[in-house]
Amino acid sequence: MRRLSLAIVLNVGIVLFELWFAYVSGSLALASDALHNLQDVLALFVSLIALYLSRRKPTKVSTYGYARAEAFGAFIGSVMLILSVLYVGYEAAVSLIRGESEVMGTYVLTVGVIAFVVNSISAYILHGKEDLNIRSAYLHLVGDAAFSLAVVLGGLVMVLTGWKAVDSLLTLLFVPILLKDGLSLMLKSARILMEFAPEGYDSLTVARAIGSVEGVKEVHDVHVWAISSREPSVSAHVVLSGGLSADEVSRVLAEVREKLGEMGIKHVTLQVEPEGYACEGACG
Repeated sequence: MRRLSLAIVLNVGIVLFELWFAYVSGSLALASDALHNLQDVLALFVSLIALYLSRRKPTKVSTYGYARAEAFGAFIGSVMLILSVLYVGYEAAVSLIRGESEVMGTYVLTVGVIAFVVNSISAYILHGKEDLNIRSAYLHLVGDAAFSLAVVLGGLVMVLTGWKAVDSLLTLLFVPILLKDGLSLMLKSARILMEFAPEGYDSLTVARAIGSVEGVKEVHDVHVWAISSREPSVSAHVVLSGGLSADEVSRVLAEVREKLGEMGIKHVTLQVEPEGYACEGACG
């Protein structure tokens, strides 16, 4: 959480810095980069709030706690990323259509370098974290750094050649990459919100794993979902072989949990049923 807070502080600073110099230099590229960073600051705030909520303990009403806030935050953040990338692409296309404008290339180059360094530092601070919200924030910062790099290259070309349309051309090259990352994150978080099976899991594989334990005769009504990106969960109805003692039943259930634990599934809910039990309702 402290890393995310630091990244927010750094990016608020760079937004104000770029907006001022965009006004001074008349640079559309700097103004667009500042707005892009501003969108990401808002997304980072969403991630920070979601991260805080996800660490709150369960209550008698919110029995899972607030772990799913991570997926909500990541979904909102990814949508904001996609919208901001589309906006940047639109501004770049409009700039090309309208033709070159008078821009102070030296200012663009200098401020672009500073923005690139700050965004790269912020991205490095959050690199390697598996939490979906941190991943969302990281992708936002990578996008900021990529766009700032385009501004740097555009500023350099403007200083050396006077060709001012190059920053818009470079910006358009980054749009498909950032859209791909944003869409990927949006789909991952949507899978959690829709209670789909996490990537790498499915109900058939889980049922086979449970059914492979000696003493399990049948498995049905298997559900696989995720509370958050770190918490795959399983519920299932398990029919045990007849004639098992209480100790043998305990042994079978322990082996089932152990086998699922080897698959990375720690949150397991099992309904034990004897042979011939008529399962009523939605038993699948």
